[in-house]
Amino acid sequence: MQAVLYIGHGTRIKEGVTQFELFIEKVKAAVDVPIQHHSFIELAEPNIEDGIAACVEQGATSIAVIPVLLLAAGHAKLDIPEEIDKAKVKFPTVSIQYGRVIGIDKRMTDMVVDRLVQQGLPLHADEQSQQQTAVLLVGRGSSDPDANSDLAKLARLIWESAPVDHVETCYLAATKPTFDQGLERVQYLPHNKVYVIPYLLFTGILLKQMDAKITKLNEKLTTKDIVLCDYLGYHPDLINVIKDRVKETIANEVPVNCDACKYRMAISS
Repeated sequence: MQAVLYIGHGTRIKEGVTQFELFIEKVKAAVDVPIQHHSFIELAEPNIEDGIAACVEQGATSIAVIPVLLLAAGHAKLDIPEEIDKAKVKFPTVSIQYGRVIGIDKRMTDMVVDRLVQQGLPLHADEQSQQQTAVLLVGRGSSDPDANSDLAKLARLIWESAPVDHVETCYLAATKPTFDQGLERVQYLPHNKVYVIPYLLFTGILLKQMDAKITKLNEKLTTKDIVLCDYLGYHPDLINVIKDRVKETIANEVPVNCDACKYRMAISS
């Protein structure tokens, strides 16, 4: 019997855990698989081991493990595969397929543009207005070059999709430029309006810290307005992205030339 295990990052913020669980309930309703559970990598329960065990206890003979993560970094390449390896030893008769992270997807770019529009960005801005507008795209950050490279690719896609003159990137942890450095940089850009996009799925401590820093900076600035956009949240279109990840994982269809999928192929061999 087929099962799906959706894996979130996890957070100490109860609201963030609740948001993930509510989103997964919507995904479950859209996915035609008899057994579906969720778990977290860290900071919340149930953990991955318990999530896999719950699937097996319910009668699963095959489990599609879906990382509900934005980019492929250490958690996706190392932590989750390690847990899958342990599960294969513990449940040798159960087949486990490992899926892709959300990754670079046109629908994710559209979600970012939606967040910009919600904060006042006119989709059909004139040339003068566009030249005065910039975006600071903020990733969680990783020591993994693939994840950081993907954020840079996403920045380019946002620049091509939204009426803005410039898109800058920075990170909340693990690499540079840091968020503080990103804020320092945008102060000296020629644009008088800067939208800050947290490329995060749910609320958490990091987002609250960002809000406090931007509020403090705006009190100091007189010629520039820095606007913090909402985190991505669990946008309706994201349900279809995850649904596609489930389908391709169960069918074992790895996209051609997908560098970020190398870790996935390695664990499946």
